[in-house]
Amino acid sequence: MKETPKIDPALRRRLRQAEAKLRAAQLRLSRTERSILYWTRILAELRHERTRAVQPALWPEDEIKETKPN
Repeated sequence: MKETPKIDPALRRRLRQAEAKLRAAQLRLSRTERSILYWTRILAELRHERTRAVQPALWPEDEIKETKPN
């Protein structure tokens, strides 16, 4: 049976600190990605609303008046 080698306490501390930093960075990354998705959706909705607000009529008003029965 092999014995597990003793890890230097300083190395173990640095390893724990590095793992903690990695977890914190991954958490920031996931929050940033969610924020990017959220604001991308908001921007798409606003652009769509702007397009709908200025979209011209599909046919001229004259033709609509001519085809309406009186």
